[in-house]
Amino acid sequence: MAATDDERHNCEVSTIGLHWHELDEDISFESFDDPEPTPLQRFFLTHRELKVTEFAKRAGINQNLLFDYINGFKRPSRERELYILERIHALGNSYLSANF
Repeated sequence: MAATDDERHNCEVSTIGLHWHELDEDISFESFDDPEPTPLQRFFLTHRELKVTEFAKRAGINQNLLFDYINGFKRPSRERELYILERIHALGNSYLSANF
């Protein structure tokens, strides 16, 4: 309860739940009413190399709102899901265009 906003938002998403290293806190997806992750949640669960806060900044999405979507506290509209998917594809395309 005494955590700062930065501490709360610095969490790691895994296939089994959420972990806050700085706070030494874990939440299992099994503890949620609907433990089956949505496709959006599953994407961020399986691509832990993406920092959600940095992705949100790059995508122009409020990071708290994106965390709420990923954690299942809120459900994005279909339009918002498509926007996030477009931003994921844009990120992938930027990787594909890398040239050394």
